[in-house]
Amino acid sequence: MNTMSEPKLTYVTIKGIPLTFTLDWPYHRSSGGADYYVLHGNAELEDGSGRHAALSIHMSQTVREALPSVDPKDALAPSINAVRKAADAKDIEFIKSTKRQPMALSSRVFSLVTREFTFHNPSDEELVEFLKRKVYWAKKLGAETTQIGDPVEALYLKRSTAQLFAAAKLIEKQGLIKLEGEYATATDALTKESAAIEGAMQAALAEIEARHEFEKA
Repeated sequence: MNTMSEPKLTYVTIKGIPLTFTLDWPYHRSSGGADYYVLHGNAELEDGSGRHAALSIHMSQTVREALPSVDPKDALAPSINAVRKAADAKDIEFIKSTKRQPMALSSRVFSLVTREFTFHNPSDEELVEFLKRKVYWAKKLGAETTQIGDPVEALYLKRSTAQLFAAAKLIEKQGLIKLEGEYATATDALTKESAAIEGAMQAALAEIEARHEFEKA
C-alpha cells in the first residue's frame, strides 16, 4: 500500500488483515549451514493491539537463482508476499513476543516449471473486494492516497497493473473510491463500509488464533 505521503510498507492480506512491514536488509546466508538465505524483519498488526510477528524469511536457493539479486528492488515484493501468504494460510501468529517465526520463500510459491511466483489468483469479485479493503485501510491508517498499480500487489494477486486499474475503475463507478492517476482515495461511501471491512479482519484473525490455540492444546 505504498503512498505518495506515507513511506511505511503497509499491505493488506487477501483476507483483509492490514500489516506494516519492517525488513532488516540485506538477505544473508544461513549461519547454520543450510542452503538458504535469511532476512529478518517484523510484521506489525494494524489493529491497535500491539501484536506483531517477528520474522525470519527463508529464501530457498531455487528462488535465489531465479531473482536478479537479493536487493530490495528485486526481493522486496516476493518477501512481503510470502509473509502475507503465510498469514492467509494461518501459518503465522500475531503475538507480543520477540520470538522469530520462519516464513518460507520457496517452491511453495515459486514454480520450477513456469519460473513464476503464485501467491494468489483471486476471482474478479475477490479482486474488487481486496482493492476496496486496500484503499479503506490506507485512509484508516492515515495515508491520503494509495497506489493501485503497485508491483508488489500485481505479483501477490497474479494480475497485471492494467488489470488492477480496470478493477479499481469498477469500484470508482460505485462511488467508493476516487482515482487520480496511479492513486486512489477512499470516499465517504467506502468509509461507511467500515463494519464489514474491519469485521473481515477480525474474522481472519479469529481463524488464525483458533488454529494456533488448537495446536497448543
